[in-house]
Order: sequence, then C-alpha cells, then structure tokens
Amino acid sequence: MMLLHPFWSLLSKVLLVVLFVFASVRTLQAQPDTLLRHIQLSEVVISARAQGFDVDAFVRQVREDTTFHKAFLNTRYYPNQVRSALRVHNKGDKETASLVRLGRLTREGRLAQLVLDSVQESGKLRDRKGAFRFLTVEMYDDVFFPKGPVVADNTVATRKLEVDRGSRFDKYKSELKKFMFDPGTEIASVPFIGDKLALFSPEMAPLYEFRIWSDTRDGVECWVFSAEARPEFRDGRTVIKTMDTWFDQASGAVLARNYRIASSSVFLDFDITIKVRNTLLGDVLVPVRVDYDGDWDIPFKSREIVRFWLEYGDWQVGP
Repeated sequence: MMLLHPFWSLLSKVLLVVLFVFASVRTLQAQPDTLLRHIQLSEVVISARAQGFDVDAFVRQVREDTTFHKAFLNTRYYPNQVRSALRVHNKGDKETASLVRLGRLTREGRLAQLVLDSVQESGKLRDRKGAFRFLTVEMYDDVFFPKGPVVADNTVATRKLEVDRGSRFDKYKSELKKFMFDPGTEIASVPFIGDKLALFSPEMAPLYEFRIWSDTRDGVECWVFSAEARPEFRDGRTVIKTMDTWFDQASGAVLARNYRIASSSVFLDFDITIKVRNTLLGDVLVPVRVDYDGDWDIPFKSREIVRFWLEYGDWQVGP
C-alpha cells in the first residue's frame, strides 16, 4: 500500500494543477475537418461566418491557445496583490479548517518573490510535523504560493519538459508535467483517465456536443467555445463533463474558462468545478479570480472536500 501512495499523491496534485492553470483543449490528433462535424454554430456565428468569420481558424485557435497558460505565468512575473480564502469541509458540509492569506508578488531585477503579509489558519489543517494534512491544500499552496526568490519568466515555450529517465517516481513526475504543457500527449503512467482529457481526439470528440456562440463578458465581445459530454456519455467514459471558454473577439485572449470534471471508479472518485476569470491590462492578460469547489475521494487517503478562491489585483504591468 505504501508503495502506491506516492504515485496517487502525485497524480492527484498534478492533475489538479493541469486543470487549474495549464488546462488547454488542444490536441494534435484530430484533424480540423473531422472536429467540425461535431460543432454546432449559433445563429450569430452562422451570420458572422457569412460575413467572413473563419470558423476553421477559430477552432485552430481554441486548440492551440497559450494565452490561458500565459495569464497564470504572469502571476509570477508582474508585481501584484493576491487575496485568498480556503475552507475544508466534512461530509456533512461543516467547516473543519480554513486558511486565509493576503500576499504580494515583488520584483527586484530578474528575481520575483511572493511575500505573505497576512496568514490566518484555523482547525486541523496541518499534522504534527507542520505539513498540510490534505493533498488539495498542498497543491493549492504549491501552485499559487511559490516559495523563495525565483527568476521571473513568463515565456510559455520555456516550460516544456522532456520525460525524466531516472527513477520511476521521477518518470511519473516529469511525464505528468509534460502533460501540463503538451496537452494531447499520450502518458502511459496515468491510468484510467489520461486519454479521456483529450477532448478533440478521434476517440473522445464523438462523446461531446461542441458549440460556438457569442457572448459579452465584462463588456467585451467574445466568441465562446463550449464542450459538454453527451447525456449518454456522462459516465465513466468521460472525465471533462463541461467546459466553456470565452475568447476576446479582438485579441483572441481567453477571458474566462469554466469547467467541471468528474469521475467515479474504484481508483479515483472526484467531482470538481473550477472557474477562472482573466482581464486584459493593455495587451497583458492577467487573472482576476479563481474559484474552486472540489470533492476528492483518493485511494489510501481520507476524503477531501475543499473550496477556495483567489483574487488578484494592484497589477504593475509596465516595462
């Protein structure tokens, strides 16, 4: 049992990372004309298409988007302030622990550092050694609150990784990291769910209803790409149940993404809803708010029901 624990611990944390901040819906497997057969166009989109809107180009944009990832990297590049609150609940939905933080990212030359100005903890959030009791809380801390001075770098291309050929544990870790930055890559070490996250693959696309429609988000005209598991496939054959992404019609930047993932099996049982909202400051895309509501039942670990939010502001995106 103890031999399996590090793998499931790592899988749980890194999968959450993927779905939070690096999630993209691109894949290199499905051809555009194959995918287009599964997409419904709203009347506004049909009208725009007649006036020159290139649906094929938009689908490629959806599949190849890096702006969502870039926005997250900007939280570790440009000075900003972050406020956050995390709550842990029991099965009866009673709060058992909490973590409230106020921090700011500072820059000194090429180095960036997140400084915590205020931290409030309550309940049994940590074990006797001071480590977090919950994998979700550990993931949250690792992803959104980097430790120590780091070289500031918001270049998406520099985050691509090769698979580590060292120990089995290192191989798991590097393969999962590769999946973060190269969605659609086959990862044999992630059983049962890895291939189900590739929305546009020839195997998964027929299980979904895809739509392109128009909407206004915070006063900005957007094209929206939506994916929803077909009713007959809202079972173990799909993991991503719904995903809606708002693209700024003018810049192509992702202004928002809402999604729900769920799976119920002997190996993994989870139901997670995530909402991310971004905004453009000039031509720089930055996050405004992240909301997470998750229920994890992980093998060899206690069930985790955690909700948290983060708000970013006071951005300094000048040269």
